[in-house]
Amino acid sequence: MTFTFISARPSVFISVAAAALLALTSCSGAGTPVASTQEQPAASAEQSAGAAPAPEKTEEQQAEKPAGSSKEFTEAQLTAILEGLKDADGKPLTLIPAAQLKQGQEVTKTTLAGVTITPEACKAYANSNAQLPDGSVYAAGSWMGDVTAGEMTVVTVLSAKPQVLSATMDRAGKNSGACSTFTMEIAGQSIKTTMKPVGVDTSAEVEKGMLISQDMPTGTTNTVTLEALQGGLLVSVVQVGGDGSEAAAKKLATVVDQVIAAS
Repeated sequence: MTFTFISARPSVFISVAAAALLALTSCSGAGTPVASTQEQPAASAEQSAGAAPAPEKTEEQQAEKPAGSSKEFTEAQLTAILEGLKDADGKPLTLIPAAQLKQGQEVTKTTLAGVTITPEACKAYANSNAQLPDGSVYAAGSWMGDVTAGEMTVVTVLSAKPQVLSATMDRAGKNSGACSTFTMEIAGQSIKTTMKPVGVDTSAEVEKGMLISQDMPTGTTNTVTLEALQGGLLVSVVQVGGDGSEAAAKKLATVVDQVIAAS
């Protein structure tokens, strides 16, 4: 369940590629919200990459993964969690309106219909990921980095029955290996995409990190994704732009830890 923005500044070509990519890399997708054209103040890539760090865990806490709660959350509760998030400089998350998220889900479905993905099995996987889990609710927000470069960090929280989310994560893990390298054909252009798993530790019971690079006509675009499961709560943090490094993935883990602590 990952989101990105269709922005007026990056080219439509890049935006379409990002939407298709994130459908492939996430374990469930609530869409690709369409960004407002309103100007937002630019921040550094470091500011957009991570939230204020959670307290350091002891060795015992790092070794133990807590059993997930069976608690499910309402949309209002998920929104309240996001409202409390702050980045490393204390900047709050900008919430994405629910109507915009719903519009984004339709954009993702339309985008996938017009993209040729090779191998074919990866497109079927992406289509499956674009479907929300049964009975789920969600909320999302973002921090902006360098607007002209299309840098941003998007945080999505989704709640459903724990067994549904666990099965979704398991299925995504089994299928993602076969799509570690794939090609997308968009508007007559070919984009080679490479995905590499990255080990990241969070306070959640299960997490999955991915470093992704796309060879665009305009150059290479990097994306870092991190998804974490804690009972009936699924957290997705995506950094679009930046250097796509393991260090960036570790910064995203601090966002997950904030969410888990607030839940």
